[in-house]
Amino acid sequence: MRELVDREELHLRALQTEDVWLMYRWYNDPRVMEHMPLPQELFAPSMEEVRRSLERAVSSSVERYFILQNATGRALGYASLTSIDMLAASARLTVVIGESEEWGKGLGKEATESMVRYAFDVLNLHRVHVLVAEHNQRAIACFEACGFVHEGTLRDDHHHRGAYRSSHVMSVLRDEGST
Repeated sequence: MRELVDREELHLRALQTEDVWLMYRWYNDPRVMEHMPLPQELFAPSMEEVRRSLERAVSSSVERYFILQNATGRALGYASLTSIDMLAASARLTVVIGESEEWGKGLGKEATESMVRYAFDVLNLHRVHVLVAEHNQRAIACFEACGFVHEGTLRDDHHHRGAYRSSHVMSVLRDEGST
């Protein structure tokens, strides 16, 4: 599967090992990682750590990883469906716009809608959930606009800027949402 979506503004293509430099740059960009519900200790992975992680992702027969790119082929971010449980028909969605100058242009919403459609229509899943840092209000608004509802809060689940922070679990079911 080379390309998942072909729209005027956004294309999703399968992640490739050649994308290691992109992923390395985004994982090491504090503006991007600022919005992730991850402990600060995970920031700034080495090139070798990113390469190993990317090789596992590319070779996975269960999880799905994509690069988001514009119509000219410029990479803008990535999206993934992980923790796929075919028995429960559920998966965890991650969408990251890695190029900060592209934030606020609706690409996250478009990528989310495309990935949710893929999860429901291609993988035949029933539920898609996200884990979003409580301070990432832009992402929360994006997921709400895509029909996700707040399920609960993981209190103080990560350390960020010298303090414990919480994350929200949000989900959308097959028969819900705007996708």
